[in-house]
Amino acid sequence: MRHRLRTEIDAGQRERTAQMIRLAELLAAGLPAAADPVQAEVHTQYRTLSEFRTVTAEEYRAIGRSCVDNEQWRAAYEVIAPGLAAYQRDAIEAYATTRLS
Repeated sequence: MRHRLRTEIDAGQRERTAQMIRLAELLAAGLPAAADPVQAEVHTQYRTLSEFRTVTAEEYRAIGRSCVDNEQWRAAYEVIAPGLAAYQRDAIEAYATTRLS
């Protein structure tokens, strides 16, 4: 049981890192946060988050703001690509505005 839980946690962390890298690639390609490929990534993130319960637009916006406001979260994004934390925040804001409001 403990090993399976650890395996699931590790897999989740790897997937979140992979999502951040895909987002960083879109940022590097110069796509705006509201571009369809960026929004597709954010949609996947939202679906994963919503597997446990419905997340409101305002709650999702708060998560987006935390990407920049929370020092640990911001550092995790910024180590992958400078500006990624703000890009994630902006992408979540666009998603919440166009799909959740």
